[in-house]
Amino acid sequence: MTKQKGQTMIASMIVIAIILILAVILLRGYTGGHLGGASPRQDKLGHTIPGLATLSAKDDVCRNNLSQDRSAIQIAHTANGDEGYPATLDDLKLGHDFYYCPVGHERYDYDPATGQIHCPHPGHEKY
Repeated sequence: MTKQKGQTMIASMIVIAIILILAVILLRGYTGGHLGGASPRQDKLGHTIPGLATLSAKDDVCRNNLSQDRSAIQIAHTANGDEGYPATLDDLKLGHDFYYCPVGHERYDYDPATGQIHCPHPGHEKY
């Protein structure tokens, strides 16, 4: 008798089934303890695992933009002396992308009287 090499049909089907289950979990999302659940984010975006990862990266970009804006505001304030803070964010001349949240595309709230800037997007209040 000769020994057969290779996988059987049942073993191949089991492998395909496991791959399909993992793909469904990845693409439908596994949030809130059940498949296809509500987003754990305050803005209710990102219902899939890749979507949540993308939004997490955009959250980091938002934090970085605000940090850059705050540094530029302080530099402009120091350079202006007694004249105060810049009147608008456009006076900083950092570029259009630095004045908007990359997640919700809302313009950052800026108070020229105090030099304070923050993101109005839900969930970004602490940035």
